[in-house]
This record gives sequence, structure tokens and C-alpha cells, in this order.
Amino acid sequence: MDILRFLLITALLFCTGCDRIYGLLHKPGGEERRILGEVVFNEYNPKVEELQKALSFLGYSIGTPDGKFGTSTREAVARFQEEEGLEVTRCVDAVTWERIQGYVTSPLVKDLKVDPAGLQAALSLAGFSPGKVDGRMGPRTKEAVRAFQRANGLSPDGIVGVKTLRVLLKATVPAAITP
Repeated sequence: MDILRFLLITALLFCTGCDRIYGLLHKPGGEERRILGEVVFNEYNPKVEELQKALSFLGYSIGTPDGKFGTSTREAVARFQEEEGLEVTRCVDAVTWERIQGYVTSPLVKDLKVDPAGLQAALSLAGFSPGKVDGRMGPRTKEAVRAFQRANGLSPDGIVGVKTLRVLLKATVPAAITP
């Protein structure tokens, strides 16, 4: 086994187009490369910036989204994976990316912000009346959010964070976020 590993590592060091070998040696890292492209320390990558903005929206602290995949982004990915019940690889593998996309492309989110109209529709569907679906975060909508949170064992703060978003999506759009 050690000789095989040595040969694979040697091939990785001296070949061009080594993505296939890297993917065989480290599957999560290979998937991350396919999803985000080349991730080089302290170099800008637009897909990394997209990831950072999504993680920030979901409540994971990464600092300022700068497109550079550093320690805080790795830690945020690991925390996201842990809270979602995914294998904690610290890499943006296919399952992690799909789960993040499930949140940020859901009917409750628009431009990485909670869409009030989508939220109101989901609350109504879940049986918590926010009043008229008017796209405003008025007092009735906030109270419906708090009532939903109380009914689901969440902190009734009226803020739609990742925990509230997760539970509301599972209650109203089950296909968006798979267990």
C-alpha cells in the first residue's frame, strides 16, 4: 500500500493535468476543485466569493467575503456540514454545495436576503398567518415568524436565521432541503 501511495504522489507531483489523481487521493478535495475551480491560498476566486456570501447569509462568520479561501471559510464550511448532519470534510464537496444551494435558491430567498413575500407565503402554507402577502416585514409577519419559531422549538426572536429557514423550508418545500 505504501508503494502505491508513493507512486500516486510521485505522479501527482510530476504530471500535468493531475486533477484525476488528486480526486482519487482525496475525493472531497477533488469534488471541491470541480465545484469551485482552482483554490489557491490568498488568490481571488469568484466561486469562493459566491460561497462566502452564501455562508455569511446563512449565519456563518467568514469575515468580509473576499474570494480568498482561508481558515475562517474552512471553519465555516465545517460548521455548516456539522449542523446539517453532513460528513465534516471541511471541503465543499458535492453534497455540501447542493445543500447550500438548496437554501440560497429557495423560494424564501432572493439575492441572498430573506424574501418577505416568499416568507409570508411559506408561513401561510405552514399555518401561521402573516396577514396579507404584501412583501413587507410588518408586525404581523414578525409575529407569525415568532409563533412559527415557538411552535418548532426555536428561539422566538422574529429573525429568520438559518435555523428558522431550515425548519420552514422543510415544512413547506421539503424537496429543497433533503435530510
